[in-house]
Amino acid sequence: MARRRRGGRKTLAGLVALCLAALLLFSVYVREGGTGPLHTVQLGAYEVLTPVREVAGTAISPVSGAMDNVSAALDTSEEERLRSELSEARDQASLASSLEEENERLRRMLEGEREGYEYSPLARVLSPVGEQFTERIVIGVGASDGVESGQPVIMGERTLIGRTTGQITEDTAEVRLVKDPNFAAGVRLVPPANGEKAESGSEAPAAEGLLRTDWRGDLGVEYVSRDARAEEGDYVLTSGRAGEFALLFPPGLLLGTVSSARSEDIDQYQQVEVDVAGQPDDAQQVRVILDW
Repeated sequence: MARRRRGGRKTLAGLVALCLAALLLFSVYVREGGTGPLHTVQLGAYEVLTPVREVAGTAISPVSGAMDNVSAALDTSEEERLRSELSEARDQASLASSLEEENERLRRMLEGEREGYEYSPLARVLSPVGEQFTERIVIGVGASDGVESGQPVIMGERTLIGRTTGQITEDTAEVRLVKDPNFAAGVRLVPPANGEKAESGSEAPAAEGLLRTDWRGDLGVEYVSRDARAEEGDYVLTSGRAGEFALLFPPGLLLGTVSSARSEDIDQYQQVEVDVAGQPDDAQQVRVILDW
């Protein structure tokens, strides 16, 4: 027990002596000039240790650079991974949107079926028929689906794009489009819902005529009486009948809209030009009206 006390006293006395020595040296260091002995010793130690510090820095520099490169590589890899995940998420969102639009379009087509009408299955447009001066396409339904020559072909709910020709196989059918020179349809011109009367305010007879493409490739309605109402924006619909004779198409199918209507004093009929409603490039899936 006595030995422990003596050891503790010696340690405490040593600490006190070191503290007094440190204070003494500090006082001397502060009071002496820049050329004093302590400053000289400090400068000499700095010069001696400087090469050691440079060697240590040179040795550590490659390691530090390598660590920086590894960190940068890890950061780049993480960035690429995040970019890849973002791109994949965008592709999935775009696909989901496309599928939703396709389902909605098909739903509208199916809901557009009229009571009392018989339709073929939905058919894809397979290819155009590229002969000169013709406007025809091939669709993916045929004789096995009940398709015959001369039947109306529609897209959407009721837009008429043409009629089938005699070129029919078990699984395909050729369609003569509205703007083909050999296509013709009896039509009537129907004003928009708020324009049942002519601009004069008097009732005008319904305009009827024959829709066809002339030798210049312009689509129009022929044989429209000068006394009949025909104005820009009128809908061009199939009439379905001509007097007592049933025509090739059921009534009410949309063919286009009137782009201009005019007549001269010497003309017996109006000159009516039409913008077609069913563009071939817009037709992705169509249906054939088999019977009505």
